[in-house]
Amino acid sequence: MTGTPSEFITFVSDIFPLLQIYAGSFFAIPLVRWFFVQRRNAEIENRNQAREQRSLQLEQPDLSLRRKLLSARDMANKTFISQDRIVYSTERDLIEQDYEEKEWEKRFREIQQSD
Repeated sequence: MTGTPSEFITFVSDIFPLLQIYAGSFFAIPLVRWFFVQRRNAEIENRNQAREQRSLQLEQPDLSLRRKLLSARDMANKTFISQDRIVYSTERDLIEQDYEEKEWEKRFREIQQSD
């Protein structure tokens, strides 16, 4: 692959536009990436500020929010899902659960019809 210097210069001058694009990409790609990172960081910062404001509201709730929180706590304490109300579980085979699901739906329809 030996050639005269004029062939090398001709080759380089032929690919010079490609070399310019390659060199420009060293600056353009990180610059574009920087803009995307800045935008994403701003979105994250906005979410963090909103989360912090909600956290402060929960630490010092007004009367309305305090009532809602107490009501939610009471409902959570009252809500208990017993074994007979579970519709799907990974502990049993799917075919067995399908039969039990149909039985549950049948009981549910009976309750709805009686109301």
